Amino acid sequence: MKKNSKMNTINFQEGFNVNMPLMLDLTDKKVVIVGGGKIATRRVQTLLDYTTLIHVVSPTLTETIEQLVKTKCITYSNKCFEPQDIVDADFVIAATNDQKVNEEVMRALPRHALFNHAGQAELGNVTFPNIFKRNRLTIGVSTEGASPKLGQRIIKNLEHTYTEDYADYVQFLYESRQYIKALKIEPSDKQALLEQILSEKYLDETKQHEFIRWLKSQVK
Repeated sequence: MKKNSKMNTINFQEGFNVNMPLMLDLTDKKVVIVGGGKIATRRVQTLLDYTTLIHVVSPTLTETIEQLVKTKCITYSNKCFEPQDIVDADFVIAATNDQKVNEEVMRALPRHALFNHAGQAELGNVTFPNIFKRNRLTIGVSTEGASPKLGQRIIKNLEHTYTEDYADYVQFLYESRQYIKALKIEPSDKQALLEQILSEKYLDETKQHEFIRWLKSQVK
């Protein structure tokens, strides 16, 4: 324990940002992205899986963002950045290729808002990890800026480990857990069932259906 404490102390002294991974619910949160280039496009594409309240502020747009605006997936202001653009934002992303504009965004940032600086992650309090997603299964990978390419490689490896079938398996785990929670049995027995369905045999769809049928018959 002492060794770990010492390592953390050294990291803080060297100015190393210790980022805690969290899962955020952005459903009703307004996200404003300042910038309309390639980086802004990547941010928009990532965020669309988590919220529909995305607003882009930029005098120019990529074709991808233009199409999203046309289909009303996101909203857009065709203009240069002004402080009032982010007054009511919950999450602000500076994603322009102009350092001065990004600095203006930082200075105008509301006290309550989360902030991601796409070009210099250490200037914000939110970073975007490499994300692997299979329905309910979400895995985020970050190297704290050491090597984004390594993060991408790890995601590729995860794609081979957790194939498309895992999406159905994780959904099965979710449904099973709901039924198990409703069973009138001892907590230890519930834990045993939850452990049981982690067996590889339940990767088989037939076994999943059989177990769900059995659970349904037990819930009264």
